[in-house]
Amino acid sequence: MPQVQLQPDVTFLSELYAQDAPDAVLLAEYPSSNSDETQLQNRSKYLIHDPLPPPNRALLKVLGPHHLMCGWGRYLPVASEIPPPPELIAHWQKHFGNAGCPIWLPLSLAASGETSTACAEQPQYITLFPHQALPPQQQCVDPDINYELHSKKVIEQIDCSQATVLDSITPPCIVKLSHGYAGLGNFIVRNQADLAKLQQQRNSLWPEAQWVVTDIIENITGDFGVQFYLRKDASVVWLGLTEQHFDAHQRWCGGTFSASLQHDLFDSLCGIVEPVGEYLHRHGYFGLVGVDILRDSAGRFFLVDVNPRLTGITPFLMASRIFARRDGLHEGVYQASQRFPGAIEQLLGAAENVPDAKVIVQSVFEQTSSAAELATTCHISVSSHSQDRNREVLDEIFNSEYSASSLRDNAVEHSRENK
Repeated sequence: MPQVQLQPDVTFLSELYAQDAPDAVLLAEYPSSNSDETQLQNRSKYLIHDPLPPPNRALLKVLGPHHLMCGWGRYLPVASEIPPPPELIAHWQKHFGNAGCPIWLPLSLAASGETSTACAEQPQYITLFPHQALPPQQQCVDPDINYELHSKKVIEQIDCSQATVLDSITPPCIVKLSHGYAGLGNFIVRNQADLAKLQQQRNSLWPEAQWVVTDIIENITGDFGVQFYLRKDASVVWLGLTEQHFDAHQRWCGGTFSASLQHDLFDSLCGIVEPVGEYLHRHGYFGLVGVDILRDSAGRFFLVDVNPRLTGITPFLMASRIFARRDGLHEGVYQASQRFPGAIEQLLGAAENVPDAKVIVQSVFEQTSSAAELATTCHISVSSHSQDRNREVLDEIFNSEYSASSLRDNAVEHSRENK
């Protein structure tokens, strides 16, 4: 089993992908099996268990794709239907320089199902999920294999400590739909009332969905999102870890970074990272991998999720690595889908005038409500010398609309459960 490599000089994720797929393009959009807002439909194949009602256009076409471009770098281009706004690119450039800004290509799907971009030849795409709308030869990882590896059923095949898989739903337990994401499709079943609610939701949303049932890991003291890059030659490049946050509805909404934890937990977490990497390589995958690992009060670590793709926390982790190494800012916080009461320019102005911290607006979506109130939804992160300072910055920017202490409390409460 290959040893995990530490490569602190890696700055932008596209640098790693370019070594394995030098002519590829990052496709920064998820498909949907529910939404009519996207061209990337998985209606009959590679079903993805996104919710009903489906993700809105802002998340599918703007917030999600654009934030994955933040700090991606210029080693490989990125494609999406809607370009990131120029003022956002200028904001990224102030923090990362031109080398951290993406080379953007437009994406459109013709009626034939073939993809057209600015490239003369049809490129291969680095995908976040297998796509029905793209020919298999245009996807860097075979979509049939990729779909199998995205299933929650993969977890029990990996030789490492993890929750016990149960044959049936026996409360208390965790039930996970096979192809959910970001905590969607995960259900905590502690009693018969929870079971009845689960069955009602499953029957109305995904009656054909397969699921995985596991026991609940109790006395959780840590919930970590670990990221690494799996090379084509099976070697593993360690990128780091974040502690995960969840909102009041137990949906993933962000996380925190601590430079000290990167060293303190490295040896323990490698005991899970190595068999995950070995399994994925053996089955034909290369690229970024995000794994979710829980730690209990006895100091034991358990694998609870495997995501063979860029994840929502990836740009924040890569930025945190830069700020910790370059600026000595060792603590960071990331918050997804935060509402700012004003225009994009006002938000960026506020972010760029914070002392003693680096504030990155990773993506933005501006809209006017029915009451003619202009607001901007954003994915945003703050890096500074302490989490107290990070919380102060977020409170200042969002005029107390965002309560970081509440987010922290929600994260602590939810960390008692499996994700």
